[in-house]
Order: sequence, then structure tokens, then C-alpha cells
Amino acid sequence: MKKRLILAAAFAILMLNLIFKAKADLYGSDLGISQRFFRLSLENGLSCFNSFLTYADKEWSEGSLCQRVWNRVWEMTPIITLAQHDLEESAYLCEYLPKNETQAIPSLEEAVLAENEAANELLNETLNANAGGLAYDPTQFVPATAPQAVYSRQQLLDEGFIKGTFYAEDPTTMIRPGQLKYDTLMGFDATLKQDNTMPQILIYHTHSQETYINSLPNDESTSIMGVGEHLSNILRTKYGLNVIHHMGKYDVGGRDYAYSNAMADIENVLAQNPTIEVIIDLHRDETNADTRLVTTIQDKTMAKFMFFNGLSYTRELGELTGLPNPYVQDNLSFAFQMQLFAEEYYPGLTRRIYLKGYRYNMHYRPKTLLIELGSQTNTVEEAMNSCEPLAHIISEVLSGANKE
Repeated sequence: MKKRLILAAAFAILMLNLIFKAKADLYGSDLGISQRFFRLSLENGLSCFNSFLTYADKEWSEGSLCQRVWNRVWEMTPIITLAQHDLEESAYLCEYLPKNETQAIPSLEEAVLAENEAANELLNETLNANAGGLAYDPTQFVPATAPQAVYSRQQLLDEGFIKGTFYAEDPTTMIRPGQLKYDTLMGFDATLKQDNTMPQILIYHTHSQETYINSLPNDESTSIMGVGEHLSNILRTKYGLNVIHHMGKYDVGGRDYAYSNAMADIENVLAQNPTIEVIIDLHRDETNADTRLVTTIQDKTMAKFMFFNGLSYTRELGELTGLPNPYVQDNLSFAFQMQLFAEEYYPGLTRRIYLKGYRYNMHYRPKTLLIELGSQTNTVEEAMNSCEPLAHIISEVLSGANKE
């Protein structure tokens, strides 16, 4: 009798759990009620007849007590038992079966480290042999001479197309009507007025402590600062541009006030070098641990990068009068011209331009870029490789060749 009561109670708890889960699934969507019923029926029907989908749920062995009871009941159904004992399908399902039935699967970080072990050793040798900097040869890269993708003028004249294709908008802000008009974005004159006898470009790092997956401890030449020096050298030696690479550190011990910490030094550099027309704040992004921002160009694996714009405008406060930026539209236009050229000549190399609400020290010059080059899951070599097409993109826009 006790066993029956226990089984009945367990069954009741299980059914209640399923009812509440179904209710949450139904009401946690923007679809209509009939569409939600159809979707759930279809998904659960597919799970019943496809054991692969059953085990594809990453939370199969986790969750509440009721969920684990349900999982154990589901495991004992004939179709799952058959799948577990079928020789061919068990190999196909090995990644999704319970942990005690499979070999351990290495994490993404372990896989990347293993894959790049030889590259890391070579990098270490190069760094030790070249105390003055990294020995990457930019002449190995051949700049693209023809577009690989072309957007029609009809597409580009549609602000909705531009926003949907080239931008990602943070929930804290919003782009306003007219800011993404193609003629306005491309009408901005991004060409350099100062020749290279005087400084033209300033590259610096608000977040100087950002590193990559195989960066060497206490060696800034393998951090974002080393990548910035590599980009500076390409712009100098290959494109004849006069670049100052500022190595100030503003996030040591914490990054909460890094932007405000950097302001005095930026203003000082600009005061001493009034001919500087272009400012680039070079960062490394932070992504999920299982995200790999990579693409391949000319047989080189490269880290994807992203242009970033602060709009000095939030949904909650509107225009940020306490953080004014008279160059918001110019900044937008400058980044868009870079993005469009990149998408045409190096498709897949860039991520969408990210729009956020604050200023990010982009108010010092009309031609200011904030660039997120790769993430913490990229290697130093991948980030260095990306500097080659990035330098070409910058050079083409600053020369006006992107409009020819």
C-alpha cells in the first residue's frame, strides 16, 4: 500500500510539474495560443520519435527533482532503450548520452589550447628572440583589389535595410530617424587633410589589460597593446601613415573608471599633436566561453572585429547633455564607411556595428573609432592576422578610395 501511495504521489508531482512547465512554455512566447500549442506538440512529437533530439537537451541530467524523475522515466521508454543499445546510433549519440556512459568531452578552451599548442610554442620563441616586438610580416598579406560582395543602391537607400544589415542596437539606446541615411553616412568626408610629415592617427587602449587565450603572463606585447603596436606598424610601413601608439594604462586594478581615467592623457596627447585627425580606441571583446570569432582570409585564420558607436543617448534619459558629443553623426558615418568597405571586400570579417547609449570618449574628433578586435577565446596570432585587412580598410577610407 505504501509503495502505491509513493508512486501515486510521485506521479501527481510529475504531472503538476509538467502542467506548470507547459503553462510557462505557452505564456513565455510572443506567438499566438494556437501557434504555441502547435509548436509544443510538434517539438514533443519529434522528441518521442527521434532519440537524438531527446538527448540534445543540454540540461538532460540537471534541473529540479521532478525533472530528474521525468528524465529517468523517459530513459526507460522502449525507444530510448533501443537507441542506447543500437551499435550504430550509440556512436552517433555519444556526445549527448549521460556523462557516465561516455568519454569526457573537452571544453572549448581546452580544445583551442590543444589546437594551438604548436602555434603558442612558435609565438614564445618569436617573442623571446625579438624583445623589441612581434615578428609578423605584413607584406605576406595581399590587400583585396575587387569587391567580393556588392549592395545595390536601392538596398542602401533603405534605412531599415542598413540598420538590419549593418547594426546591432543595445536595449539601452535607440537610433533616431535620419541617423542612418545612406547619403548622410557616405557624404561624410573621411579623407586625411594632414600629410604624413606630422602625426595623423592616435591609437590607444582604454582597456589595456585585455588579453587573448594564449597571451603570455606579464607580457603586454601579447595583449591588446601588442596588437595595437602591430596595427600601428602596418599603417606606418605599408600605408605610409603617421601613427602615434599611446601605451597608457587606465584599467589596472579595475575598469570602472577607465574612460574617465584616460581623458586627461588623451587631451594632453591631442594638445601636443594638434594635427591628429583620427583616434582609434582598440579593445578586445568579452564573449561567451563557447564563442569563436574567426574567419579565414588568404588561408589565414583571423579574429573577427566590430566597430562600436556610443550615441550619447539612452531610452531612459534621452540626450545625455552631461556627456555631450558634437560628433555623434560623424562618428557613425566614419564607422559605417569602414564597415561597408569591409563587408564588400572582406565579407564575414566584421561583426555588426554595435550601438550603445553612452559617449566612450568619442567626442574628441569627428573621425573616431572604437574597435573590438576578437575576444578572449581568440589567439594572439588570430588578432595579429586581422590587423592586416583592418589596416587596409582604414587606409582606403582615409584616402577616399572607398568612394571611387
